[in-house]
Amino acid sequence: HGRCVGAILYDLEKRSLVLVHAKAVVLATGGSGRLHLQGFATSNHYGATADGLVMAYRIGAKLRDIDSFQYHPTGVAHPPHLAGALISEAVRSAGTKLVNGLGERFVDELQPRDVVAAAILRECREGRGVVRDGQVGVFLDTPRLIENDPDVLNRLVTLGHVAHKCGIDPAVEPVMIHPTLHYQNGGVEINGDGATCVEGLYCAGEVTGGIHGRNRLMGNALLDIISFGRRAGKAAASCGLPLKKVRGGVGHVHDLQREMTRAGLTSDIKAPVLYPDYGKFDLREHAGLQEQQS
Repeated sequence: HGRCVGAILYDLEKRSLVLVHAKAVVLATGGSGRLHLQGFATSNHYGATADGLVMAYRIGAKLRDIDSFQYHPTGVAHPPHLAGALISEAVRSAGTKLVNGLGERFVDELQPRDVVAAAILRECREGRGVVRDGQVGVFLDTPRLIENDPDVLNRLVTLGHVAHKCGIDPAVEPVMIHPTLHYQNGGVEINGDGATCVEGLYCAGEVTGGIHGRNRLMGNALLDIISFGRRAGKAAASCGLPLKKVRGGVGHVHDLQREMTRAGLTSDIKAPVLYPDYGKFDLREHAGLQEQQS
């Protein structure tokens, strides 16, 4: 029940640990999309592997709503190497329709993200999706949009860029999309100044939880990091003891290694398992099995 007095960094070039003392630490490590929960592609950067959640949990911070994630409905589904790349809501706002493998429109495209994403998943699950190279999804009907508004790509510049990366002409061929793991709604619990329940530890950004409830609105992540990043930074700057009174070291790291060796634990996993291995877990099949058993 102590306080956060700094951080242990890893120097990639020298392959050595660096101990940094600090009056306060602001944790801004982002989300956990790169865990690819339930096998979903993600829009997240390669460092989004829940490290911040684990570090905060280990030191005693409270977590909240960590079972809650947002899936952006229009992530690239094909080609596979671009899976998860985002296509902005602006494309649907401009009038682009979503159609399944039968050429049918199946949802109001301007509904909230969770509603649209769920509708796409339902079409794919019930066999009305499009399958290419093992990837499943539905079509974003860009040819019809461009036919009705030939200048639309001048406004939707990123759509043209994404289509180019996909190797298609959006005026001729629709973009194949599928929901992508986009945002971690849950995370470390903070107050209005970004402070956690651990003295000296502050958090800002996607590593935090509860700011947006369980279903974030489009664009609010930017407002979140600007406002809470500023508040957490100001609070951290005025926090804590003088550095000369701060004590910290790497002894606890070596203690953990010794305890694991003494306990006969040889696993490469050195952190709490906050999320089970969802890779082979199908919620729908599991729920159906439970119903049959009951």
